[in-house]
Amino acid sequence: MMIARKKLQLQRLWRQRGCRLSTYILLGVLVLFGFFYNKAGRSEMSLLDSKSAALEFDDIDELANKELPGGPDRNTIFREDELGNYEPKTPEVPSNQPGEGGKPVPVTDEEGMAAGRAAEREFGFNTYVSDMISLNRTIPDIRPKECKHWDYPEKLPTVSVVIVFHNEGWTPLLRTVHSVLLRSPPELIEQIVMVDDDSDKPHLKEKLDKYVTRFNGKVIVVRTEQREGLIKARSIGAKHSTAEVVLFLDAHCEVNTNWLPPLLAPIKKNRKVMSVPVIDGIDSNSWEYRSVYGSPNAHHSGIFEWGLLYKETQITERETAHRKHSSQPFRSPTHAGGLFAIDRLWFKELGYYDEGLQIWGGEQYELSFKIWQCGGGIVFVPCSHVGHVYRSHMPYSFGF
Repeated sequence: MMIARKKLQLQRLWRQRGCRLSTYILLGVLVLFGFFYNKAGRSEMSLLDSKSAALEFDDIDELANKELPGGPDRNTIFREDELGNYEPKTPEVPSNQPGEGGKPVPVTDEEGMAAGRAAEREFGFNTYVSDMISLNRTIPDIRPKECKHWDYPEKLPTVSVVIVFHNEGWTPLLRTVHSVLLRSPPELIEQIVMVDDDSDKPHLKEKLDKYVTRFNGKVIVVRTEQREGLIKARSIGAKHSTAEVVLFLDAHCEVNTNWLPPLLAPIKKNRKVMSVPVIDGIDSNSWEYRSVYGSPNAHHSGIFEWGLLYKETQITERETAHRKHSSQPFRSPTHAGGLFAIDRLWFKELGYYDEGLQIWGGEQYELSFKIWQCGGGIVFVPCSHVGHVYRSHMPYSFGF
C-alpha cells in the first residue's frame, strides 16, 4: 500500500516537472527562432534597401506603381539647364503699396494699432493691415530651386477652385481670388466657386456680387440658405463645380509661383490621387509671408495622434528611395485638411464628405481613409506652395 502510494506521488511529480520542462524547452525554442528570424529579416530588409537605393529611375517608377498610387511620373520631366514649361517668363511687377515681396507691414501709431486690434477681434486677423496691401501683391518664391526646371504634361485637367467663407474680411477673401487668377495658367482655371455659408456681413452681399462681375463669369458666388458649416459647404461647392478637378482653398490664402501644374500632374497620371500643396504661413497681424519649415527641402508627411490631432513627421527612407529628386511629390497617410486637389468625379464616387460632418477638425481623416482604402492615394507636392493666414482666434460661433 505504501509502495503504491509512493509510486503515485512520483508519477504526479514527474508529470508536473515534465510539463514545466516541456514548457521551458518550447519557450526557449521560440525565443531562439524569433532571434534568428528577426536577424535574418533585418539582413533581408537591409539587402532590399540596398537594392532599392541602387534602382534606376525607370525601375523605381515601375516598383512604385505596383505598390501604391502616387509614384514617380514619366511624363513629368526634370531638365536641369532649362526653365520648366509652365514657369512664368516675366517677373511680377510690384505695386507701390505696403507688403510687397511678402514683407511685413509695421503699424506703430496708436490709432492704427487700435484699429488693428478691433479688426482682429472681428475677423481673427488684422484686416486693417490687409486693407493697405494690394490684392495683387508680390510674394517671395520659396519653392525648392529644382522646381523651376520641371516640365509638366502640356494637357492638364481643368480646375474648379472652391472657396468657402463665412463673415470673412473683404481684402483677405479677394486676395485669395486674385492670387489664383494671377498665378495660374488661365486655360486651366474653368471657374472659381465662392460658397457663402450664410454670412451676414453687408460687404459679402450685393457688394461682392457686383465685384465678381468683373471676372466675366469665371468667378461665381453660391449662397447657402442656412448655416451649413465649412465641411458641408465644401461638398456644396463641389456639386456646383464643372471642371475635371475640384481644388479647395481656405478664404484667406495666397497661392505662390507656378503652384497649379505640379498639383494637377499627379492627378493627370492617376485620377484617384489627391494632391496637397506645401502650406506657408502668413502672419495674422503683419501679413508677412514666410515658410513654416526650416528648409525648402525639409519634407514632412501628415500623420495623426490617437486623439486625432494632426501632426507631421519626416518622410520615411522607403519613400525617399522612390524619388530621384527632392522636389518630387511624396506619399502621405493623411493631410492637414484645408487645401488640396482631387478629381471631381472621384470625389463624388467617394461620397464627398460624410454628411454628418459640419465643422472642420477630423474631416481630413474620414476622406484620407476612404481614399487609401478605395484604391487611391495622397501625395504632398513640394513644388506647389500656398500661403495661409492662421487666425489668432475663431471670431464667430458655428451656429449649430
